[in-house]
Amino acid sequence: MRWFTAKVRYVLERATRISPTRILGFARQAQRITPRTPLPFIIVDMFFCVVRYQTTFEHYAQWDYRILKGRERRTFMTEPISAMLSRRLNSQAKRAIFDDKIRFAQHFPDDIGRDWLDARSANADQVSAFLARHGRVLAKDPGGVGGDGISVYDAETCADPKALRAEVIADGKPLLEEFLQQHEEMSRLYPGSVNTLRIVTYRDPSDEVHVLARVLKIGNGGFIDNYSGGGMYTMVDESGRALHAAYDGAGTVFDRHPSSGVHIEGFQVPLFDDVIAFAKDLATRVPEMPYIGWDIAITPTRPVVIEGNHNTGVFQSRPAVTGTREGLLPVYRAAMDF
Repeated sequence: MRWFTAKVRYVLERATRISPTRILGFARQAQRITPRTPLPFIIVDMFFCVVRYQTTFEHYAQWDYRILKGRERRTFMTEPISAMLSRRLNSQAKRAIFDDKIRFAQHFPDDIGRDWLDARSANADQVSAFLARHGRVLAKDPGGVGGDGISVYDAETCADPKALRAEVIADGKPLLEEFLQQHEEMSRLYPGSVNTLRIVTYRDPSDEVHVLARVLKIGNGGFIDNYSGGGMYTMVDESGRALHAAYDGAGTVFDRHPSSGVHIEGFQVPLFDDVIAFAKDLATRVPEMPYIGWDIAITPTRPVVIEGNHNTGVFQSRPAVTGTREGLLPVYRAAMDF
């Protein structure tokens, strides 16, 4: 009874944090794959799954819970379970390394593969030299998430470095970074953003590093590839080959990239063995943080890390798109023993 009460309290708390309009939107998204199912029935089933399987309203739609049987629903990893594991396993004291992009760059200086400057500790001449050196730079909020708080500045249009410095500091975007040059194959997929891989790792108590998920994130119409920023993703196999079509947060499925026309299923990620070896090495750098999702870009010569996420999020294959009706929870359980 106590378990049931806690579950009900949890779903009510989640329901109060999300607008009824969004819940209805997710229900309608789920209804697309079973159009004859009444919307009220889907909404009731959504609430049931949030309680029973600790999923979210968004992921009910995203991972096609509507068409899954109970035993299949139980195999899907969920955001609440992932967040619980992060709180349990990752050190609160060390999270600042991953929450602050400047601290992350300082902690992984040889791995980020790009020049950067903190405008707060630089003068106008240093900002001017940074712009001249790179031509085009990103300005980021050091604590930003999901691609939020990113602006682009070109040296040709920034005649006053002093004013630029004041602007990025006032806007809370003092971190200046050069644009990465990505591998030509990743650029062929979509040249408008740096397309990255989310490699989720867990280092167990015996120091063995497990790869829990391999995700290819692709931009679409913008200069970031984040799922929350209009991008799309697909899962890749152990050799780095895309397993299926990609999809975005609205549930749109892409067999080919709408800008480049590149067929997504079967796309081979370059230097993938290097990517996995790199991620496993990164996973050993902060022993107090064993459960991390690494965003890794691929330059013409090597993989580099964009950031590490202690709240890594969850990525899985959509059953309605792929025919795969099993999620990654068994993979996580086998590695993490929970």
